Amino acid sequence: MSTSAPRFPLPTFSVSPPSYTDLVAALVFVWGVGDAVSTLVALALTRDLSLEANPLVRALLAQTPLLLLVMKAAVALVVGVALLRWRDPIQSVPLWRPWMVGVLGLGTAIVVSNLYVGLVAVL
Repeated sequence: MSTSAPRFPLPTFSVSPPSYTDLVAALVFVWGVGDAVSTLVALALTRDLSLEANPLVRALLAQTPLLLLVMKAAVALVVGVALLRWRDPIQSVPLWRPWMVGVLGLGTAIVVSNLYVGLVAVL
């Protein structure tokens, strides 16, 4: 008589790391679209330019808020093209993937922070 419990095969899940182009696309989206839109949402809800830490962004918001979208999109596009252009040298650097994920996480934290500032102003 066996005292051990019957063994059932456990399901296995395999998660592959994101590809280089996926990470670049995510960086361009978060820093180009997410940051700009969340900054505009925070400004629209707070109506307070002094909450913006970056003086260049503050000046753009004071003049023409839509210029912020153009600037952020242009910078993100240039960075995205540069990252794609120099893909091989970047991938030869040790720990390139954790670095890119860290930059993506920082951008996501900034987007969440901007949205939080806007929501706190409403509530």
